[in-house]
Amino acid sequence: MVKKVFLNGMEMTIQFIISILGIIFLGALPKLFYGFELNVSAYIQSLKEVFAKLMDISNMQYASDKFLFPQLFVHYKETMAIFLAAFCISLLVAFCIVYMIMSSSPRIQHRIKSFLIFLESIPDILLILGSQLLVIWFFKQTGFLPFQIAAIGGESIRGLPIFCLSIPTTIMFVKLLVLRFENELEKDYVLFAKAKGLDRFHILNRHILRNVLLSTLFFAKTNIWFMLSNLYIIEWIFNTRGIFMFLKSYPEIRIEVFIVSVLLIYIPIFILFKLFHYLVPAAMKERL
Repeated sequence: MVKKVFLNGMEMTIQFIISILGIIFLGALPKLFYGFELNVSAYIQSLKEVFAKLMDISNMQYASDKFLFPQLFVHYKETMAIFLAAFCISLLVAFCIVYMIMSSSPRIQHRIKSFLIFLESIPDILLILGSQLLVIWFFKQTGFLPFQIAAIGGESIRGLPIFCLSIPTTIMFVKLLVLRFENELEKDYVLFAKAKGLDRFHILNRHILRNVLLSTLFFAKTNIWFMLSNLYIIEWIFNTRGIFMFLKSYPEIRIEVFIVSVLLIYIPIFILFKLFHYLVPAAMKERL
């Protein structure tokens, strides 16, 4: 047992170090290119400067006489608040939708799936702009503004960005969950439960839900990277105070600041997924 924990810890540490180095090397990549030519010496020099700055991270600056910390945490908090809220809402709504799909007749299932495919075909930017126009129209009709449509003067805006980020993420979760539910329904233990006379709702709740939830969290990495790419667009359109807008607001921002920002997002995700991977019993992982 101790040996297994040690080996798992070593494996996780090695993967973590390789990931961090990969982000640093990729972050400094712009220095490798000078026009259409490769400038290896400038790239190596940039890496040396980045490593030196990371060793003295408390004194790192994002502009002249402006220290990176704690300013970066203000923008990081805003980004993570929108991201985590949208992730949880999307997962919860997706489970409710999938329960409706799995509990309905094949004809209704087909209609719901067709509607979801239609929603998925709509560009994300169109959904965002459409939501802003919808809020404006609602305000003109009722005089009540349910959400702020953009941040002004450094104020915080979360409601509409969370809603806009949740829509495409929910669709992706629904697709994943439907696939996982349908795969589970074809397995032997489900067929055995049906043969015992258990109803479909009981089988979904008592026998399938746990496996599907585990597999959904296990394969959620794709959705997370999809959410982060959309989050950049959302922060730009809504002018939020998130970390992506912070990086965009300073065109001359240093490479090491970009790398630290990426690491702040990547490290918690890496640790959570690795802990989930090692803490879930092997017998359960074989079912995923």
